[in-house]
Amino acid sequence: MRELITKPVEQVEKFGVNGGVILAILGIVMVGIVVHAFDINTNAALRFAVAAAPIWLPIITFLLFFEFWMYFVRKEFDLNQGRVVFEVTLPKDVYKSPEAMELVLVQLHQTAAPDNHVQTYWDGKHPPTTSLELVSHGGEVKFYISVPKKKFKNIMEAQLYAQYPGIEVKELEVDYTAEIPWDPDKYAYFSLHFNLKKADAYPLRTYVEYGLHTMPKEEEKVDPITSMVDALANLGPNEWYWVQILIDANREVTFKEGALRKQADWKEAAREEIAKIVDAARKRSGVEEGGNVMQQLTDVERDTIKAIERSLGKNAFNVAIRGMYIATQEAFLPGERIGQLITGWRGYDDLNRNAIGVRWRTDFDWNWWQDPSGKRRMAHKKRELAEYKKRIYLSQNSTDGRKVMTTEELATIFHFPGRVLLTPTVGRIESTRSEAPTNLPV
Repeated sequence: MRELITKPVEQVEKFGVNGGVILAILGIVMVGIVVHAFDINTNAALRFAVAAAPIWLPIITFLLFFEFWMYFVRKEFDLNQGRVVFEVTLPKDVYKSPEAMELVLVQLHQTAAPDNHVQTYWDGKHPPTTSLELVSHGGEVKFYISVPKKKFKNIMEAQLYAQYPGIEVKELEVDYTAEIPWDPDKYAYFSLHFNLKKADAYPLRTYVEYGLHTMPKEEEKVDPITSMVDALANLGPNEWYWVQILIDANREVTFKEGALRKQADWKEAAREEIAKIVDAARKRSGVEEGGNVMQQLTDVERDTIKAIERSLGKNAFNVAIRGMYIATQEAFLPGERIGQLITGWRGYDDLNRNAIGVRWRTDFDWNWWQDPSGKRRMAHKKRELAEYKKRIYLSQNSTDGRKVMTTEELATIFHFPGRVLLTPTVGRIESTRSEAPTNLPV
């Protein structure tokens, strides 16, 4: 039933129509049809609605209040936690596979489960948001990680040094985003939202498929992150590109955690997808219920099921990805740069399973009627800049919600590469730091 509604809405949204507006119009039309078909007396219906207001009005009021209250208390909780931004400088050589970053992410999988309802509905306690960021300024590429300060500052710093000996982790006194103010006279802005194209259950092509977990020689490595870093390194002076991957722990949510109805974690839907694949093979081959259908699966179906089952054994995060291209008015080259930055994600695509694609952008397909004055476009860009700096994310259409990725997928799209990355503009520590010998005279 849900697909019967969402699929047509997704199609009309491609023409720049707001899905919420379409649903509202359809609702009004349906009411009109019912009134006409059953010859309902509208005056009597209106009187009944007014008389029943003591029933339906408190319900609607409560639902609206609940939504805004939870947003308010959670925002207060986040502000009280504070936020720190780490700049990570890589050593000359990184002798680690992306599995090391996966271990770091496992430590961040904190559901922050409240002990009681007071912590949920008064304190606003909820899973923290971590931001993994890949940034280029004039082709100089840097890695940043932003975490809540109170609880996760020390955890993040300790885990990074534990998994990547030799790196340098520096807390920024001033957030690097402060370098760019909202000044449309001087700067041009363009923002994109990326995410999975298919259901959460279908994983991307990860470092395991690339064989990086076996630690091949540097000259034999094929690391998909190099495509994105090389695209960032191609920027010229007075150009910036910010990649922001916002993550928070995926979990089952009940009333105790702040939901009016139970919300299952992603694993239930993943198992349903496996059942769909098996059921499709059964129908295709004519195998009866209870018969051995596994032999009828194609190689692609077997690989897909194997990948999903491997994912079920991993921790998972709700993920939102934003990319912002900013440049001075004279240096702004959207036609050339945006295409390069979109194709930088292609290394993670598996056409038989899933891929990362653009879900929304601060432009319109039909500018002449969607935004003839350009005011909506500028409002989008101003909001996106502010939300990037605050490390928050609001979906803009029916396909732009948060998706679920496992630690394996996240470690593939964000990790610290070794010498396989030949880009000279990636900052590295030229000398290796080590502890002083224990036998030095005092």
